Amino acid sequence: MPIFPAVILIANKHISLCREFPFMTKLNTKNICRKNKGMTLIEIVVVIAIMGLVAVIAAPTLSGVFALKQQAAVNELGQTYIWLQEEASLRNVSFRIAFNLDRHTWKIEMGDPEAVVFASAEEAKEYRAEKKRKMRRYTKRRAEEEGINIEEELGSFQQFDDPALKSEHQLPEGISFLFVYTPQYTDKGVRPSRDEPDDPEDEAIAYSHIFSDGTVEHTIIRIVEGRGDDIDEEEGYSLEVDPLGGRIKMTDEEIDPRKALSWLPEEGPDFR
Repeated sequence: MPIFPAVILIANKHISLCREFPFMTKLNTKNICRKNKGMTLIEIVVVIAIMGLVAVIAAPTLSGVFALKQQAAVNELGQTYIWLQEEASLRNVSFRIAFNLDRHTWKIEMGDPEAVVFASAEEAKEYRAEKKRKMRRYTKRRAEEEGINIEEELGSFQQFDDPALKSEHQLPEGISFLFVYTPQYTDKGVRPSRDEPDDPEDEAIAYSHIFSDGTVEHTIIRIVEGRGDDIDEEEGYSLEVDPLGGRIKMTDEEIDPRKALSWLPEEGPDFR
């Protein structure tokens, strides 16, 4: 039985006894029965106090459940990055993790070992536009005659199917991605859409790459409590993938992408 109905039932129990057993009015009516019906003000105050106490006790427990979910989701992503670094070197391929921030999902895709990524959102946009302009010159028949794979030329990635991994991962209920950052995007990274898109192509999707030499694109992922308008940006966990050694850092603090690599010099040393 739920806690709150049980509390109210106990508070009303001695009143119902008078109604069900009239002979009990001959006993000590001051302590057992009352002539008036319903609950007194004191009884109502006691019930409210008990309900408040139960709520105070239950709130930290509920918050702890969400924290455990966030930790589990971040740990799973961290282990996936470690595994993909090893697999990329062994298979001589590139991987990328596709994050759908509107559907709260992520999946692994596999592509060419010479996958190209960019240091800024502007470079990525210009490169893709130029590639598409070049490929428009080829019809499907001409591409086949010249041995050109249009999908490969556009840097296409295919879904990676492996018995050891699920094809698509769903975040636990009640938590969501606050943002996913890589240098391909702005300093704020990719964030969930404010309104649910009507077209799947307009959904907020971010990519993080793992290369064939085992190196990883600098990536920061923030997972928080709540969804939609109920997101709590303060309660969450962050995962950062170091681009130099592929080291995984997990923390309950939000990581600012603008400061994450501020220690790196803008230019290398001059050995002339």
